[in-house]
Amino acid sequence: MITTDTAPALTADGKNSDVARAGLACRDDSLQSPKHEGARGQSSTLASLGRLTRRGFISGLAGAGLVVGHGSGRRALGADDELLVFSWSGYEVPEMHQPYIDKHGRAPDFAFMAGSTEAFTKVQAGFNPDLVHTCASDAYRWWDAGRVRPIDVSRLDHWDSVFPRLQEMPGVVAPDGESVILVPVDWGNISFCYRTDLVDISPEEESWQLMLDPRFAGRMSASNGVDNFRGVALAIGVEDPINMTEEDLDNVKEALVGQRDLLNFYWESSTQLTQSLATGDVVIADCWNEHSATLVSEGIPVRMANPKEGMLTWVCGLMLVGEDSEKDDLAYDYMNAILAPDSGAFLVDSYGYGHSNRSTLDRVSSERLDELGISTPDEMFARTFLSVPGQNFVEMERIVAEVQAGL
Repeated sequence: MITTDTAPALTADGKNSDVARAGLACRDDSLQSPKHEGARGQSSTLASLGRLTRRGFISGLAGAGLVVGHGSGRRALGADDELLVFSWSGYEVPEMHQPYIDKHGRAPDFAFMAGSTEAFTKVQAGFNPDLVHTCASDAYRWWDAGRVRPIDVSRLDHWDSVFPRLQEMPGVVAPDGESVILVPVDWGNISFCYRTDLVDISPEEESWQLMLDPRFAGRMSASNGVDNFRGVALAIGVEDPINMTEEDLDNVKEALVGQRDLLNFYWESSTQLTQSLATGDVVIADCWNEHSATLVSEGIPVRMANPKEGMLTWVCGLMLVGEDSEKDDLAYDYMNAILAPDSGAFLVDSYGYGHSNRSTLDRVSSERLDELGISTPDEMFARTFLSVPGQNFVEMERIVAEVQAGL
């Protein structure tokens, strides 16, 4: 049984409430500003509380095309003797690479990206970082362009502790199936969230089809990218939401057109989504782990669904850019630092993402893992759709843009 109750008609105008339209996440260019082009830079509390975290502010600078360095403010970014990491904002904090600081006395330099497509375009145009933090779904673009090179896993102190499913996935491994080209660092789930006090949905009823249900007309939101596309694909029975046939793409487009008429709005940032769910203006929307965790921590009754068709999972990590470099030792020191269990524990506790090192689980409370829905990662990886490089991602993006433009 599914019912909806009346909530106050409050407007969720979160688009301009935070400096960053999106922020810290992955993943896939699914949100164009950023994420996947990632909403990774959400504030750790709701925008309605009027607060913005430091990483959210830095995300805004990145979204405006500004590059910020965080090693020593007196030296040029990427100086010959310093490591330059091109990453999402939020990863520059010491807690994410303390072993590197302990060894070298200071942090690397950081340049911040607004999204993975923007990052690739900048490197193609001549920007030359030593490491780039991108996602497995995007990795083959970098590899095929000759911008990155294989990684020597024998130099990674924690490689044996990385989840085997992540070690072997396409995008982490090159198309030839042999070379490792991306070191997985962070990951998270994509599902849909709903207000348990405003709709009556039992766990047995959780299905992506609810994202097409006319009973939620005007009180539904969907992300403005490929995440929602793939969720709708699962809703209409597509077996593989990563690699679709032309017929699948046409059918999903038709379903997206129908969904468009049900939506209150397409969400563009984590703050916009969490605020609208908090007010009750939206009662159901596609979401990530950190969205539900943020809302629950604020006392908002929200559940992240475990849909019968399966969740989607993004995976992001680090790639070595350019030719062999004298800074390779620094690059491996940084990769070892961010893979360390203590770094992973900070990532999970503070940002709500999963970490690739299974030893991280021992440093995070079971309550926090349960809250995020990542307490049994091996089981989760076995029944989720990993966002690996797909054969028609660009086509999905084109369709999304057409539907949102009313075409």
